[in-house]
Amino acid sequence: MAETTDTNYGYDGLRRIFSELDYDMQDWVSKKVDKERGGMQFKLPNADGEIYLEWGDLYRLDVTFVHSGKNFNETLSIVDLKEIIKTLEEQRQRHVNSLRDMLMKAFGEKDNEQI
Repeated sequence: MAETTDTNYGYDGLRRIFSELDYDMQDWVSKKVDKERGGMQFKLPNADGEIYLEWGDLYRLDVTFVHSGKNFNETLSIVDLKEIIKTLEEQRQRHVNSLRDMLMKAFGEKDNEQI
């Protein structure tokens, strides 16, 4: 088991949150950060930012939404953070599904024409 340091607490906590929500952290383009007690930077199709655990044991979420350019920068409880992660994951899933449908429409029609 990896050694736990102050900057691992936040990242390990995020891993547990993703696991509890039954989300795969690998689906998010992310990297571990050592800010305060640790966390991650992420890039999603519709948002990018960072989540890290502050010294006061609350998570800080700083996210910019790509299409609107709006920024959300708040200190959150775990309950609120889970809700926002759910929302971000739902947005990511909608984008992935939209791309899949677009590709299936573009390439699926050509495959059907060849049959």
